[in-house]
Amino acid sequence: MATRLGNKEIKLVSTNAEIGEMLAELNNIRPSVISVDTEGWNICRDGTLSLLALCWNEGLIYVIDVQELGSHSFTRIENTAVNSRWSSVKEILEDFTTLKLFCDPRSDSDALYHHYGVHLKNTFCVQLAEVGVRRQNGHTTRYVKGGKKITLEYGGLSGAEMVEWERLDREASAKFFPDKGGSYENLTNRPLSSLALKYSALGVLHLKNIYEKLEGRLSRRGKEWVKEESRKRVEEFRLPSIKKGKHRAIAPAHWD
Repeated sequence: MATRLGNKEIKLVSTNAEIGEMLAELNNIRPSVISVDTEGWNICRDGTLSLLALCWNEGLIYVIDVQELGSHSFTRIENTAVNSRWSSVKEILEDFTTLKLFCDPRSDSDALYHHYGVHLKNTFCVQLAEVGVRRQNGHTTRYVKGGKKITLEYGGLSGAEMVEWERLDREASAKFFPDKGGSYENLTNRPLSSLALKYSALGVLHLKNIYEKLEGRLSRRGKEWVKEESRKRVEEFRLPSIKKGKHRAIAPAHWD
């Protein structure tokens, strides 16, 4: 199943063979930066992880159907080429040399580790980078901004793209989220709907643009702070329990 979102093709990965094809492209390109996002119900150790979106190509987004593939989404593909750098999605996500971009990796990390034993490495949280940029500009910053605000401010969207992004976000929220009148079952129903596929891809569509704009504005010390605080967010999977709530919107302490 393939569809389009903006100028990118979205490919659904739901078989071992398709995982192998995706890994072959990754090993051929060997990207230094990969955008990552997940979708599911209450994404964490206590919830579910249904979809994993990856983007490293200017014209292509892969959406892995974790609900269908289960652990095979992350396990080793035996027929990968001898000189391949990666033989599984797990190896990519745990690679120290490849930067993984997230809006906020905390829930993703908790779900990936506790459900599939994936320990994220070398991550960059754009939510924290945005905090760093505001603080460098002299603003007192107690809270982080949400992904929507960051995307619309730093994603480099044209007027038409902004209208389309907001339309898709609104339609998906009304379809998939109970607090907006939707149902999570609409995201778990198979075959996967075009709307679900596009919504999953939406989380990575502009991440690299956001990263490049924010990272370019950070000082050396600011970049070090984002790197360390991103690592701390990932490592929250080690906590005995995860409590979601408004307290998670409080930004980490300043680096001074």
